[in-house]
Amino acid sequence: METFIEEVISQYGYVALVLLLAIENIFPPIPSELILTFTGYATTTVLNPIWAVIFATLGSMIGAIILYWIGTQLTLARLEHLVNSKI
Repeated sequence: METFIEEVISQYGYVALVLLLAIENIFPPIPSELILTFTGYATTTVLNPIWAVIFATLGSMIGAIILYWIGTQLTLARLEHLVNSKI
């Protein structure tokens, strides 16, 4: 996982940062600490620190907005069904 994140950030830069953090927000098993650690490392070689902070914030906001939208689509009946189902 670590090498994948490092390679993606090194290869695709800010776009990868936005996408990885948006996905991390939606699917919690991906650790943001790992993504941001490699982003910090990449700011010493590939990325600008100011832009990295801006794009990391943007990625987190996109993920939060998607989760908010999903929440607006859930009625009480759908939520009860989701909680009570054996997934």
